[in-house]
Amino acid sequence: MRRINDFEDFYEAPMGLGGALELRDFSEAANSRLPSWGRRAVREDRRSEFVQARPPGRRGLPARTPTQELIADQIGILMRQIKRLNPNEAFLEPPGGSYSVQARDNLQRRLDELQRALIVDPRTGSPIQRHIADPRGNIAFEPLGGSTVSGQNPVDTHTLYPNGSNYHRMNPQRHGSGKPPHGHGHLMGTGPNTKGQGPSLDIRGNIVPWNSPDAHWPMRK
Repeated sequence: MRRINDFEDFYEAPMGLGGALELRDFSEAANSRLPSWGRRAVREDRRSEFVQARPPGRRGLPARTPTQELIADQIGILMRQIKRLNPNEAFLEPPGGSYSVQARDNLQRRLDELQRALIVDPRTGSPIQRHIADPRGNIAFEPLGGSTVSGQNPVDTHTLYPNGSNYHRMNPQRHGSGKPPHGHGHLMGTGPNTKGQGPSLDIRGNIVPWNSPDAHWPMRK
């Protein structure tokens, strides 16, 4: 390791050890390496001043100021709030995390955008990110963080919770004997397909048996 300064106990670490390495309080060993030509020996109180130097940062990264730490905390809070509203939101962060004012302000604008656009389905209490309509005006809700896929019958449309369980199902072609075109609504289940879907709802949001008439919502033909 190479000494960086003749009067401070800071050394440069070899490559791969994460940048400058602070080696303090070497006592006599450190003092013995100080140059003696024309300079006074370093006093103990001067050494104590170096001991109070800045705290080391993360390995290979500079230490943050208190202001930067505050901004980093604010960024973390904003990210958690955004994730709560949109679980699929992704963030690009520099190594060690971001602490820039610009990043914080951009996240605040994104959070404001999500909060303004937030519509809640009164049947399930879930935030809605999209409305999926067919040519006849039948509408299914796509929950925040969810998706829309076709059913086992390609003409069917299923909107899904973030975990893949069914949210709304539109069945324009009847399935089962004597049933006209209809829709279904569900609370969150455990996963995809009929096996993973949650309890069935009527059009007012009450839990009903999956095979009851109330579990089949009327559709425009």
